Amino acid sequence: MRTIQRALQKFNLHVPVQFDASLSEYTTFRVGGPAEALVQPRTTGELTQLLAALAHTTIPLTILGGGANVVVSDNGIPGVVVHTAGLTGVDVTGDGIIAGAGTAISDVAACAADENRPGLDWIYAMPGSTGGAVWMNARCYGGEIAAVLTEVHYVTRAGAPGRYITDPADFGYKVSPFQDGERIITEVHFSAPRQPGSSAALWERMREIEEDRRGKGHFAAPCAGSIFKNDRQFGEPSGKIIDRVGLRGLRHGGAQVSSGHGNIIINTGTASARDIRDLVTEVQDQVYRETGHLLDPEVLFLGDWT
Repeated sequence: MRTIQRALQKFNLHVPVQFDASLSEYTTFRVGGPAEALVQPRTTGELTQLLAALAHTTIPLTILGGGANVVVSDNGIPGVVVHTAGLTGVDVTGDGIIAGAGTAISDVAACAADENRPGLDWIYAMPGSTGGAVWMNARCYGGEIAAVLTEVHYVTRAGAPGRYITDPADFGYKVSPFQDGERIITEVHFSAPRQPGSSAALWERMREIEEDRRGKGHFAAPCAGSIFKNDRQFGEPSGKIIDRVGLRGLRHGGAQVSSGHGNIIINTGTASARDIRDLVTEVQDQVYRETGHLLDPEVLFLGDWT
């Protein structure tokens, strides 16, 4: 920690930093140990300055957005964790919407609906940040981020700004060109032309989506939504496979397979990150023994798991 403190002081950074900061409050699972240094840039300029400084060091760097698709180790994350929640804001343009990477993606959908701009209604009530949704190429309810994305502004790990123009060929199921870790998303541009008339139909669909999520248990307890990817080669969604094997309610410590949906693991209130990871492994093992299918987690396990 002292090494990081000295390095950050050396570059005279004007960015909020917390040392030995608990990360559990920054993830939807509400678990996880501390970051050696948690940095929360308020502007792209602050992020650029930080990255340029760290490029001259060997300090590990981890980017954390809305924390909706991650499990942070109980041991925490070494090095510097950059939390992008300060990079917020939504602006409406002629044919689109521009959002900061730290903006809640559901807020972007709500803004689009208020302006009667279809195309983002499917992602309403999904937890997580706009940058995270792009990073994962979020997909649900018949929609996909890559289909509405026009361009992405980013900063490289060396602190150089850049702009990416969307090429659908770069995206796939839960895959985006930003997963190599070399570019940190700062701003996202969506195609969302305004249509005449009332936005009531968009809001009606969005409320239906929210209720469907609620019925599946997305908001009943701390969780990360779907735990496993859906492999089309398996012939049915992962949740149905888990149900068929009879694993709803399976528990490991304070972590439990949701009684409302087989592909959701919840924190019942006392779960550790290790409980969640062990339960993920147990579900994988039982499903593989029963069906021969090896489920692939879509959540990321961050930090020191030794």
